[in-house]
Amino acid sequence: MTEQAQVPARKKRNWGVKIILILVALLVAVAAYFILGAILPRWWSDVVAGQIRRDLGASVLVGMFYGFVFTFVPLVVAWQATHKAVSWPWKIVILLAAVAIATPNLLTAGIVFGSTESAHAGQRTLSVDAGFFTTWTAISAVVAAVIFAVVTVLWALWRRRGKQMRVLKQAESERTKAAKRAEQEARDAAPNP
Repeated sequence: MTEQAQVPARKKRNWGVKIILILVALLVAVAAYFILGAILPRWWSDVVAGQIRRDLGASVLVGMFYGFVFTFVPLVVAWQATHKAVSWPWKIVILLAAVAIATPNLLTAGIVFGSTESAHAGQRTLSVDAGFFTTWTAISAVVAAVIFAVVTVLWALWRRRGKQMRVLKQAESERTKAAKRAEQEARDAAPNP
């Protein structure tokens, strides 16, 4: 009697359910976009205005803080995704974390570049209650990006130099060993008096 291996029955893929779930997820995402687009600019401008309280010096310092920190730190976090040891699902998680950390700057950019009524209300709030906030946020964000780029380039040059030094040391070590071996062979080959 021959036994036949039982092949497990493949589950039928229900494409209809998947399409409906995808459509529902898209509708929820679009609704969330419009709801958050109407709420977040006003809320963020009120938060910033509450921190600054119409003090121009505080406006500059808070803008510099938000611009620098919430640009530099997300770039450093996102840079971690470039390591070869990190697998693709973790790279996506790292990039999402970097975007989450950059949220204050993204909210400020949404107010500055936004065209909705909520963004215009946020612009008015920031221009009255936090005069230099957006300007110094942008300047500090650019400075943070430039510093990150310079540090990244210097780091790459340093690592390349280290690799070149290791190669040179290894070549020197092999050359020294070959010279000692040749010297030893010459001594062994020489006739003893």
